[in-house]
Amino acid sequence: MRKIQNNFLFFIHILFCFIIFPFFENKIFAQLPKTFIKEGLPTLRSGPPLNIQAAYDKEVLLEVSPGDDYSSQNSKIIWSINNKKICTGVYCPIVLKESDYLERAPILDIITFNEYGGTTYTYEFEIRSKEGFDSKSLNKETEYVKPKNESIDSFSSQKVSAIFGKGTLIQRDYILYIGSVSRFFNWKEGIFQTDNLDTLKISDSESGLWFLLPSSNLSIQSPTDDDQLRRSKLNLGSLRVKASGSRNDTDENTESFTNKMEIETEEIKILVSRGTDVVMTRGKENNKLFTKIIVFSGEAQLIPNIRIMKESEKFKEDKIKLGTGLEFTIYEDGSIKPLSSPNSSTIDYFIAFTTTQEELKARYETKNIDNLSEILDRAAILAENEEYFELLNLLTPVQNLIDKDIRISYYLGFAKKGLYQNQDAKKYFNHAKKMDSNFPMAHWQLGLIYLEEKNYPYAENEFLLAHKNIPKGSKVDHEYGYYVGVPYFFNNKMLLAKNTFQSAVWDTELDPSLRQSAAEFLKRINIEKPWSVFVPLGVQYDSNVLSIAQNQSLPSQYSDKSVFRSIAGGVYSYDSSKESNNDGWFLGGGAKLFYIKNLTNGYSSLDALVLEGSIYETRRWLKDEEKKEHDTVRIYQTGGAVFVDNKQDNLYFLGGGIYKSLELNAGIQIDVSDRSVSNQRSGLVYNQYYQMGLGQYSLFVLDLSLQGQEQIMFNTSDTVGSTFEIIATPSASYSINSKTSLKFSNTFDFLYTFISPIQSKYKFIPSAAINYFIQDWLIGTFSTSFEYDRVLPDNTNVYRPGASLIVTGIF
Repeated sequence: MRKIQNNFLFFIHILFCFIIFPFFENKIFAQLPKTFIKEGLPTLRSGPPLNIQAAYDKEVLLEVSPGDDYSSQNSKIIWSINNKKICTGVYCPIVLKESDYLERAPILDIITFNEYGGTTYTYEFEIRSKEGFDSKSLNKETEYVKPKNESIDSFSSQKVSAIFGKGTLIQRDYILYIGSVSRFFNWKEGIFQTDNLDTLKISDSESGLWFLLPSSNLSIQSPTDDDQLRRSKLNLGSLRVKASGSRNDTDENTESFTNKMEIETEEIKILVSRGTDVVMTRGKENNKLFTKIIVFSGEAQLIPNIRIMKESEKFKEDKIKLGTGLEFTIYEDGSIKPLSSPNSSTIDYFIAFTTTQEELKARYETKNIDNLSEILDRAAILAENEEYFELLNLLTPVQNLIDKDIRISYYLGFAKKGLYQNQDAKKYFNHAKKMDSNFPMAHWQLGLIYLEEKNYPYAENEFLLAHKNIPKGSKVDHEYGYYVGVPYFFNNKMLLAKNTFQSAVWDTELDPSLRQSAAEFLKRINIEKPWSVFVPLGVQYDSNVLSIAQNQSLPSQYSDKSVFRSIAGGVYSYDSSKESNNDGWFLGGGAKLFYIKNLTNGYSSLDALVLEGSIYETRRWLKDEEKKEHDTVRIYQTGGAVFVDNKQDNLYFLGGGIYKSLELNAGIQIDVSDRSVSNQRSGLVYNQYYQMGLGQYSLFVLDLSLQGQEQIMFNTSDTVGSTFEIIATPSASYSINSKTSLKFSNTFDFLYTFISPIQSKYKFIPSAAINYFIQDWLIGTFSTSFEYDRVLPDNTNVYRPGASLIVTGIF
């Protein structure tokens, strides 16, 4: 086959080699044809066919024609076989002796050169029988076609060069001969070919790097306007591809462009995503064609040709995900080998043929201890990109320095773990622990390995040790809540597991797949600690003072004076039903205490103290035996007292029940204050509450809270009457991150008081609140509100801007 290469030999060097030393075997250094790179270099317009037909001991007369340009017409031409000069000029008679080529096949080089350099055309011979051999009819002069001048997209470029040997690209009537100098080409229908010692490096700005190894044939396809993939077919041989980008560099606008390459063989198709490094081989084993795929880093999707697969070996899913360090092999008859780890010789073969001289030189320099810091910086990048094989190759030369830097043993263990060699990985991580017991990542990786081995006690211990020194806010710090929750769950520490999984679900910095997994674990956990304590402390600003004990009184009890208040309290609850998943009746109870202190002088008479106690009974039963679903209902009894200005103001007693989102209660309130009988508010009370989740809109979680209340007063007067009230509060919550959330709400309150004449009050209270977890057990809440009241029939307007800051301890 004809192969074209460039040669930058100056004219005097050519004369020196072929005139001064005519009797020596002078090696011709054939390089890439410069006509494709620089004007002025000579070329041939025509010459022998791609395969020269020859017969031993028979003369083959060959002819060339220089190119039409001035440089080509004024060039010299030399003919040589296996680097031995045999002719000059445009004609050359060749007679091949069989005895001369028993060990090495004849290779013909035709060199056309001038003072600027030269171009080498390389050919192989196809030996035929002497009988009836006719050189003239078999070796007709062939016209050589120059590449078409197609415009190069400024946003997209493709280059190809040979790492070893040479190669060719055939695109219709254009043949590109490839050497060590990078050449531009257009990605359209064509075929890349290499011989038994050749390796090509193809750089494509759209997809990444392609390495075509020896004795390989790769077909490329023209892209379509609406397609982001580079499509190709590996017909025979071996290929390595490194997709550009990173698996984490996609967003909502680019997630549809995740896959960069689509490569197929007769047996399978593979989708190569951003940042993935994959090698493929198509060959023959035991007279059966096969395709072998190994993922060096990242994750690839495989789509087997189901037409050739046996029914028993077909997969449930159309696409198979293949992870790092795994080898997948499928044969032409559809049979599939079990997944395995590739042997080291296969890995060494691919790495050897796809490593440039510069990379090889850099690798040997890693043996120098002076470069250790640079090596470890490079190792950190490889580890982040999960390039495990490259990481091992980088650090193996410095393994003897393992005691000098803890990162060497850590990264070696990280690479081994990524390649599923967990026993070796544990040795390296344990060595790192011995060097520094406080090194968090060694504990972390051991925890992950123990999770894979289902050794949950050991995994829990390693995660706890790692957490002591993990940098706050780091990626691993966010992942801790999920990963430590898994051993908690399987070690039957359900309360701890629930707390950590709940933190993981609300952590917006955590990988969505881990958040989803945490939510699935939470569905399986129906156990909580039976008791809880909330302790709120804070201050409140109110632009219009209103009696806390009489907060439904008419506007005459408002004051235009603003006030600051302090609030302190505590809420305790105990529910024995949370201790197990059993069916039956369970007893619980709780208590509340709140104290409101007005900080403005002259309003101490409105200081209030609220005390409350409750007893409740919970009933749980099996609702659906097949689905193992349970249902619960709770009934409760509550009694409380309100003190104002250190005097008992009123008492209340309620009984009610809760089922799912609905709560109903009824009871009595007794006014025991020293107010006149006509102003006392004693009577029957009925309340109903309903909480409704409205789902999620964009980033906001929407809810609706509804409340209805009726009061029937025992004594009525011109100022006290029975009431009917409806309250609706829609709200939207937005989680900024795992610690911070916002809530916006608007309360609509409609109150009717049945006195003569009937009075009504309409309240509109928009509010906004921000919650921040100072610690896992401590939350701060700042809220603002603006209350607008309209009172009829007097047409009175009341405005009450307010704000509060409350810190709540959760135990």
